[in-house]
Amino acid sequence: MNLLELQLNEHPFLKGIKEEYIKKLSTIASHVSYKAQGYLFWEGQKADRFFLIQKGFIALECYFPDRGMRTLQTISAGHVVGWSWICPPFLWHFSARVIEPVDALVFDALQLRQMMEEDHSLGYELAMRIIPLILERLLATRLQFLDIYGQPHAD
Repeated sequence: MNLLELQLNEHPFLKGIKEEYIKKLSTIASHVSYKAQGYLFWEGQKADRFFLIQKGFIALECYFPDRGMRTLQTISAGHVVGWSWICPPFLWHFSARVIEPVDALVFDALQLRQMMEEDHSLGYELAMRIIPLILERLLATRLQFLDIYGQPHAD
C-alpha cells in the first residue's frame, strides 16, 4: 500500500472500506494544504471537489443579507467537507473558510461521480457514508438558523 492509500485507509470516513475501493479512490485523490483565512470554496461556485480533512479547522459559512456571513458549523480533522457535488446543479451551498491551516485529501468530484456510477457497490458504500453526514449538517444548520433568527439583531 502506498502513502496515499494508507492515508485514505486511516481516515475515519473510509475506515473499514474494502481495500479494492481504497485502491480505486487513490487514483483520483491528491493531497492539498490551505493557509488560515483562505477558502476551500465559495457559496454558489461550481462544486467540483470532495475533501477528507486530515488536519486543521474549517468554518462552513452562509451569507445572510441582513446579517452578513455566519458560521453554521465548524469541521475538524477526521471529518469531510463538501457534498454538493453529489446532486445537480453541483454548486456549493455554503462557503468553507479555513480557521486553522488545513491538510486534506481531495477528490475530483466528476471522476468520483463517474467511479460511483461505474461501480454501484462502491457508489452505495460511499452514499451510505455520506447520507449521515448530510443529516448531521442539516441538523446543525437548523440549530444555527434557530440561533440566528431566534434573537432580534442588536444594533
